Amino acid sequence: AAATRQADKRSLGAQFKLQLTELVKLIESGRAHYVRCVKPNQLRKHHTFEAGSVLRQLRCSGVTETVRARKAGWPVSHAFAEFVSRYSEVYYKCNGGKVKRPVDTDVLPILQYFLKDPEQWRLGNTKVFVRDGASSLLEEKYKTHRLESKLLLQARAKASLQRRRYLKMEGAAFTVQKNFKMWLAVAHRKRKMAALRTLQRCVKMCAHSKALRVKREGSKRLESRMRSCLLRSKLGAKRKGIMGAQCAVRRAIAGRKHAAVIAKVIEKERE
Repeated sequence: AAATRQADKRSLGAQFKLQLTELVKLIESGRAHYVRCVKPNQLRKHHTFEAGSVLRQLRCSGVTETVRARKAGWPVSHAFAEFVSRYSEVYYKCNGGKVKRPVDTDVLPILQYFLKDPEQWRLGNTKVFVRDGASSLLEEKYKTHRLESKLLLQARAKASLQRRRYLKMEGAAFTVQKNFKMWLAVAHRKRKMAALRTLQRCVKMCAHSKALRVKREGSKRLESRMRSCLLRSKLGAKRKGIMGAQCAVRRAIAGRKHAAVIAKVIEKERE
């Protein structure tokens, strides 16, 4: 009787396992179109949920056991080629930054990069088996990696654009500075040339004025000398005339005196 009871238990367990396997296959085969309706309450009222009734329906439909079985096993599987093709973007990080095209067998580095815990995945001969929670974690990390890659690409593109804009602005600033410095240099040179010309004019004017002053002084001295010479010559002529007149007068007086003396002598002789 005990052996019969044990065989019945074994047959019930095997039957439940077989039914569970068929249910899992049925759910997996119709995953895209399978809809299981659960009544939130017996009265079918809006926004009313009976937790006990919902849990009982889930248990009766085998959903809880299916979820438990999926959590206990590796329900998500990918072929090596499919897995590498989907997650090949991170292979260069797993390969130490070396540029190399991944092959279908390069699955382990990608798994170790995304899932650090080896209990979350298993490798078969041609497929990768991942736990249910690890599959969502893998997708989440992959999305995060893609987002970071996009942000990094955008940042580098923006940095390149800003670098080009900065170089363009820097070149324009250098051009403006060069033209401004050239304008300042030309203006400074013009001012220096104008000041030099003014200085040259002043020097020439001073030299001309000095030469003119020297000429004037020389002409004045020459005029004064000529005037003095003329005055001296006139004075000499006047002196000569006066002396000639004086000599004539003196000669005349002397002649008269001599004549008087002679006359006296003659009179004396006559007497």
